[in-house]
Amino acid sequence: MKVFQLIIWCTAISLVFSTCKNAPESDEAITSEAKEVTEQSSDVTFKVDPAASKVEFIGTKVSGYHSGYVQIKNGELQVKDGNITGGNFVMDMNSITISGPKNSDEEGNMKLAGHLKSPDFFDVEKNPEGVFEITSVKPFSGNVTEENEANQEEFNKYKVANPTHTISGNLTLKGITKNIEFPARISMTGDAIDALARFNIDRSLWDITYPGKPDDLIRNDINLGIELIAAK
Repeated sequence: MKVFQLIIWCTAISLVFSTCKNAPESDEAITSEAKEVTEQSSDVTFKVDPAASKVEFIGTKVSGYHSGYVQIKNGELQVKDGNITGGNFVMDMNSITISGPKNSDEEGNMKLAGHLKSPDFFDVEKNPEGVFEITSVKPFSGNVTEENEANQEEFNKYKVANPTHTISGNLTLKGITKNIEFPARISMTGDAIDALARFNIDRSLWDITYPGKPDDLIRNDINLGIELIAAK
């Protein structure tokens, strides 16, 4: 199903996604065992701006979906000859916030955020931080369709239009580290970097296996949207 068709289907009755049953159609991150992080030479380090950067997520279940945010604590990107050679960012897992679907109950959203912080999901008392550390950055060599270019970013950036690079890095959640590879669009203008990616991961690979209610099972795929704004 094409992304535009998915959006039309989910909004046929209302302008919310409360009936959307599948994870957003997006790039699937290639997941493998953690890789060695080798120190790369760099000319300059760009510091990630936590206030301007963000991590979004969308989780789906049989009856609908929930979306939210995790705050970035800090991070940096190393650059040499105008190219990113390495970097990392840290997420504050205690900051998990539920923001959707639209018009959802605030009390219910707060209750869900508390559940996501529990051992059923991210167990933030034992694992208060999530970390992503770059292992490689290379030019994007995949295909981009006109439909992606025209429609993707309008609808919550399910799949990044016009990716410029493929990023590989170690993602640590709940104390488990896996390497993921995904397309991203990186824009570098003078003293600033804007890096954007959106992709699906399988939460069960990080031992996040809470199934949900028997009649309202939670999908394993989680859509992550990451935007890093960094400056010298």
